[in-house]
Amino acid sequence: MSELSALPFKVSAIQHRLLGKQIHLQLADAFVLKLTQAEASSLSFALVAVKNGVSPEREIYMSPIASDVAFVGTVDEAGIGIATAGTGLKLSWDEVEALAMGLASHLN
Repeated sequence: MSELSALPFKVSAIQHRLLGKQIHLQLADAFVLKLTQAEASSLSFALVAVKNGVSPEREIYMSPIASDVAFVGTVDEAGIGIATAGTGLKLSWDEVEALAMGLASHLN
């Protein structure tokens, strides 16, 4: 993976009082997903699978249990477009890999 300067997303770990450790994924100023570890793991695997051509899926959809929004990613030749409350977010394959690694790095 090439060096990426400013990634268009932020991944961090947070603690939920009932659900325990969660992964906080900010894709835009007002577009945040709070993922359980199982959800973050599944999303990371799905991103890697479409990036590496292992999965023929053209859309990744996830409605996390602790979030008010859903992750909707449309796969194309250049990467993945993610629907957000605004105009959307386009990730190159290098950024998709960085997102998958970011999610995986916060898992126990």
